Amino acid sequence: MASGLHFVVLVCAMGVLWIMPNVSSASGGCKFCPSGWSLLLGRCYLFDKTERDWTDAELSCLSRGGNLASFRSPDEYITLRQFVLKATGKHTTSWVGGHDAVKEGVWLWSDGSKHVFTAWGQGEPNDVGGEDCMEINFTEQNYVNDASCALKRPSVCVINP
Repeated sequence: MASGLHFVVLVCAMGVLWIMPNVSSASGGCKFCPSGWSLLLGRCYLFDKTERDWTDAELSCLSRGGNLASFRSPDEYITLRQFVLKATGKHTTSWVGGHDAVKEGVWLWSDGSKHVFTAWGQGEPNDVGGEDCMEINFTEQNYVNDASCALKRPSVCVINP
């Protein structure tokens, strides 16, 4: 039993020393992300370039064991924007998990976490034409926008390792 624990600690330490993109020894022990996912701030992210409407994007994330990405702080938001930039070479407009489809003006995350992020673009959310879903990088800008859930966008999924 002890030798198994030593092996796990050794593998985790090796992953951190080699700076593997999907391994971390952050608090809570060694954390691994599935192949193709990236470990950022203790969670695993996947950029999905397939353009889908918001609901189909969420269903795609669910089929992978996650949800559309949520962010609870400015640091998480900035990290997510940089992740999309690295994946696509630009600040690609992408779906994340925020929505107010249940009740207008009451924003929720699709993963059930508390929605506390408030850095919307100027005049947003404005619900023009029934916009109930959240996108980042609208026109490659550094703010969050509400958009029609029917628009086709790439998306960012997240899972906890």
